Amino acid sequence: MEKHLVSIIIPAYNRASLIGETLDSVLKQTYSNWECIIVDDGSTDNTVEVIRMYVAKDKRFKLYLRPVYRPKGANACRNYGFEKSKGEYINWFDCDDILKSDFLEKKVELFRKRKGIDAVFSYGAYFNANNNIIDSSKPKKKYSDIFDYVSNQFHLSTPGPLWHRNFLSNKTLFDEERQKIQDVEFHFRMFLHQFRFDSYEQDYLFLIRRGFDRISSKKTLSTKKIEDVFTYNYFTYASSDIVNTEYLEKYKKITALNTLKAFYEIMVYQKSIRNRYKIFKKYKLEIKKVTSEMKNGFSDSVKINLFLILSVSIKKGYSLLNK
Repeated sequence: MEKHLVSIIIPAYNRASLIGETLDSVLKQTYSNWECIIVDDGSTDNTVEVIRMYVAKDKRFKLYLRPVYRPKGANACRNYGFEKSKGEYINWFDCDDILKSDFLEKKVELFRKRKGIDAVFSYGAYFNANNNIIDSSKPKKKYSDIFDYVSNQFHLSTPGPLWHRNFLSNKTLFDEERQKIQDVEFHFRMFLHQFRFDSYEQDYLFLIRRGFDRISSKKTLSTKKIEDVFTYNYFTYASSDIVNTEYLEKYKKITALNTLKAFYEIMVYQKSIRNRYKIFKKYKLEIKKVTSEMKNGFSDSVKINLFLILSVSIKKGYSLLNK
């Protein structure tokens, strides 16, 4: 029985050439009790006209325009789509990716088997312009908890989780002012609410586009995106939400290490030592705070200081973070 309505929420912006493929994959779902809410973010091409063709074809498609009083960006569209949705289950998706035909069926089935959970995770595979599978986001191990997440044991992209509406309904959802790493920030906050979840790991359930046409692949966004990762303050949440747990020190070290790895990536993108040094000075206080969480004696201090010198001077030293 398909008594559980699933809301698929898709923000869209200037994807006229690609969104039809995404919406066709929605139509091919073996689980049929869904609504697909598309929120346009002010497209200047004919994206809206393409979506209207699908609305006319199937009443389960619904088109909304992002209200002018909401900030521009996918996050506001995701939140607005949630407000308009009616589904018991919620799955955000991207307008240039593809759902496999059993995307909904497999996840809803796991919800039925595991009573009382708040989300079902799944992983995707990356494909290129020639429709060849080039990689997957399959986790290194069974999904476990927030510590596996922040230590990069698994990655959650926006389409991955199917959420129970009851869990989301009283939460602050996507940060509408944030333009980058919004999925990282959102999932991190959800983990702090200690939700119960299971994961479907037998096979990938969606396809993630890679190449020139994907919005997130634009090279001009790379440094800004990494800087957002670097300046994202995990410790603020730690002090307010998990400070009383036995895992706090472990948590701080993991997130500090991730922050320094993001700093290294910023260095790699800079062509001149002058630019690298300017960024180092810009984030000197953040670096000091992060490194203080990682030092357990003289040897750690030497390694971290050597890493900073090498990364700024010659874009080397990454291996020191893993020793």
